[in-house]
Amino acid sequence: MNSVKGTNRLILDDMRWYLMIFSSITLMLTVVYLAIGFIFNVTYTTQLFGPMYGGICAFAVAGIITLFPVAIGMGSTRIQFMKSFYIVSVWMVVGTITILNVIYFIMHLLHEYGTLGVTFYQPGMLYSSQYQFFSYLWIDLMIGFLVLGLSIFSTVCWIRLGMRNFFVLFFGVSLIVTLVIVLSDMSMWVQWFTNVNLIALFTTLGVLGGALLLSTYPMMKNAPLTMKGRKD
Repeated sequence: MNSVKGTNRLILDDMRWYLMIFSSITLMLTVVYLAIGFIFNVTYTTQLFGPMYGGICAFAVAGIITLFPVAIGMGSTRIQFMKSFYIVSVWMVVGTITILNVIYFIMHLLHEYGTLGVTFYQPGMLYSSQYQFFSYLWIDLMIGFLVLGLSIFSTVCWIRLGMRNFFVLFFGVSLIVTLVIVLSDMSMWVQWFTNVNLIALFTTLGVLGGALLLSTYPMMKNAPLTMKGRKD
């Protein structure tokens, strides 16, 4: 097995573990929610996307921190590792969101046949209250890519800047965002959100996630194998 196949195999095996673990958590939550609904005969609204989005974030953060030095130690180049990690990360998003929406589809069928009193909230409901499989799937995919891009970009910034500089940057950006939200007229943003095409908005967010993902390439192609110390 050469270094390219070894790198792909290393990242793919890690992705399978995260996909299996967080899919199992989501399935167990589904069973618990259904059991509560059937046993107590109650109607309520809950969600399932939290663990799946968390799985994408966990794979992105833990994967790049733990696998990067291992892959380089096995003979891979930094460029090859990043290319493999990007491709497998995209498959992680596609696999995670597909499993999530298959579960949602089954829950929708149970709801339609009147055997289920639990309503599972999806971000796609912001677009249409009437269930639309492909629209809901697309919106979840775009959010998944945004989560992936933000997670990897933040992790790479942490690796390259060190903990102290990263948190200075993080709190600086958070302060600016908070001031913009507090000082701006929120009613204007609410009105804009209600009138904008949400499919286009979520597609833009997904493209933004992809841009953040690719922006890590120049930062990692010469990255050291170890993260900077806490005081760096």
